[in-house]
Amino acid sequence: MISLTPSPYISQAQPGFPARAQRVRSGFTLVEIVISLTIIIVIAAGAVPMFKGLREEQQAREPILELVRLAKEARIRAMREKRPYQVAFYPGGFVASRYFTPYLQLSELTTFLQEEEAGVRRLNPNSDDNDSDLDAGAGDVPKTSLPLAPTAPKLDDHWEEHYDLPQDVQYSLKFWHDLEETLIEGEVVRLWVFQPTGICQPLKIHLDRQSATFDVEFGALTADITKEIIDLK
Repeated sequence: MISLTPSPYISQAQPGFPARAQRVRSGFTLVEIVISLTIIIVIAAGAVPMFKGLREEQQAREPILELVRLAKEARIRAMREKRPYQVAFYPGGFVASRYFTPYLQLSELTTFLQEEEAGVRRLNPNSDDNDSDLDAGAGDVPKTSLPLAPTAPKLDDHWEEHYDLPQDVQYSLKFWHDLEETLIEGEVVRLWVFQPTGICQPLKIHLDRQSATFDVEFGALTADITKEIIDLK
């Protein structure tokens, strides 16, 4: 006798159920594909405003980022060269440079920027023989037979980096000793000084643009942002 064994690849109908109901479903139906595409489109449409908002926030925040960069560079130079540096605030923007005077006027700051653009600079004050001798790092011939002192560091008295604010920016400052904020306008110049120890005054800045408003606080020890409030318009 020949025994016939049912093939495992042939769907066997169970009692009470038609054979068609036993078939295994494979793939997606047209309705499922349409639903999936609809969900993807809705998610993508919702993500567009979010990405646009992030981009607008980054553009509006540019002055704050530039101020952070200038402050860090001024602080590093102050500690490395063991002399104070500053960030000067004026209506047109921010200027980082060596420390001049606590009574810096806008006209003096403008002259300094013009000299920088014209290339009028003196990289090392010790390079002038009228200032010092070889022991201070200048001249070609020793003026003493004694062992020479270590060469003085080369200092760039005319180093500066600045950032020009966009036309729509208005801002005010408040240092820790101020009773109220100072609006930076007209001939106003305020200085944020970095000591050779790296310490600076705590600073609050309120910056207003057409697209956003920023309230930022900087710490005294690191000049980093300690608090920031952003209000997108």
